[in-house]
Amino acid sequence: MNQPETPSRLLHWCGRLALVFLVLVPLAVLAVRVGLVSYSIGLPVFALSCLGSLLILMVLAVASLLPAYKNQRRQALLKSLAAVPPVLLFGALLGSMGDYPPIHDVSTDPDDTPVFTSAGVKLRGEGSNGVEVNPEAIAIQREHYPDLTTIIVPQSSSEAFAQASAVAESLGWVIYNSDPHIGVLEASYSSFWFGFVDDIVIRIRPLDDDTGSEVDLRSVSRVGVGDLGANARRIRAFSQRLRE
Repeated sequence: MNQPETPSRLLHWCGRLALVFLVLVPLAVLAVRVGLVSYSIGLPVFALSCLGSLLILMVLAVASLLPAYKNQRRQALLKSLAAVPPVLLFGALLGSMGDYPPIHDVSTDPDDTPVFTSAGVKLRGEGSNGVEVNPEAIAIQREHYPDLTTIIVPQSSSEAFAQASAVAESLGWVIYNSDPHIGVLEASYSSFWFGFVDDIVIRIRPLDDDTGSEVDLRSVSRVGVGDLGANARRIRAFSQRLRE
């Protein structure tokens, strides 16, 4: 009876590295979410693990086509399975990135941007992006997100405030400041994967002719230069649900 052929050293180490990367991908995400490491460490580890998995998958695919590995193609296929999940995840994330402007601060009223209260600024922390209005970011927003405008509703300011609060909660936002006297709501939202936090301030004002209210939002990421369009999508989702 023929003995099964021992995998070559190349297949052996590719298989081991694929398992290491498969473990590092969720560990990097978890470490950032629970605060063990900063995103500046966890995100590169995540990306490099995904890229390493892609490289291993390519190496094993090429090896399985070579005559020298003719009798080891089954081993190469089995060892490549561990590299598939990180590669699929990385591909899905790349596919969702799109061509987004390099900004992380978006508002429905660039001319009179809603302002965070001291409570919101304090909660963001010292290492977060600032909340000062950036004229360059506003110019970029006008070019890329012209559809983001003040939301006009027929309800009174008190009714609009209650509805805005309900909509924010329905979207999974965590409201940490609610002041109906000045018409300001502040909330945060954490992303699914790494738990990146964005802060949102909602401002409600009565219309000058008392026929309704105007609702403005501003969504700002705590970390990162660009937000991959997340803040604009968040405002659109709120606007659509509030109008409904």
